[in-house]
Amino acid sequence: MAAKSSRTYKYGNQPIRITTVQVLEELFGGAATAAQVDVYLRGLYPNYKDDTRLNLIVNTVNCNRSYWSFNKTARRTDDLTHRHHEYDRLFKRGNIFEIYQPSVHGVWEIYKDLQGKWCYRQVKSEFEEAIEAAAKLSSTIRKQILATESKTPKLTEVTTRVYKRSPYVVAEVLLRANGRCQNCKLDAPFRREDGTPFLEVHHIEWLSKGGDDSVENAIALCPNCHRQAHYGVLELTTANKQD
Repeated sequence: MAAKSSRTYKYGNQPIRITTVQVLEELFGGAATAAQVDVYLRGLYPNYKDDTRLNLIVNTVNCNRSYWSFNKTARRTDDLTHRHHEYDRLFKRGNIFEIYQPSVHGVWEIYKDLQGKWCYRQVKSEFEEAIEAAAKLSSTIRKQILATESKTPKLTEVTTRVYKRSPYVVAEVLLRANGRCQNCKLDAPFRREDGTPFLEVHHIEWLSKGGDDSVENAIALCPNCHRQAHYGVLELTTANKQD
């Protein structure tokens, strides 16, 4: 672990908050609990008494970390040029801290709310924003757009290959479901922060098997039915025939 300056530190040759991340990455393969890192640091520094968990949280994008001045600057975790980007290093999953990867964990941001409090939140993806915009249109306009859109989904190259789905299909199917799973007929299990019922849109004939990205080939499911459709046996029927 190379020295960053000539400054003298209590533990090692750099701030302990940076060392904790390096220990997690280099010795634990990129994922560990605070207790695991703590045990190692106490072995490395016999007089070590710092709070390992806080030294991990200070670098964790999905935790409240505004106790530190450098985390009281508005920024997104995909802004590599920000002067404090070096602290956007970890993601917390349960009691496990893992090396943060935007492609896996999404983009997060630090921002100041209307009351002046520093907060954190996940930035919506381009597709999520497109769905919200599509949902604000009238069903008539969405149908007009759908009539001109290709039903063959485009592929876009990211870390993995995924189909670029139409947000208008998702918005229209969710509207038709009206907050109720179109398979089990039960109400959505919960509501999002904005009050809309949480349902997931699934393609009856999978896109990977040649299915159309169309309203007729899509159905709104609760999370249980959606998982069953992917990993169990669930016979789905068309629920959204065009009028």
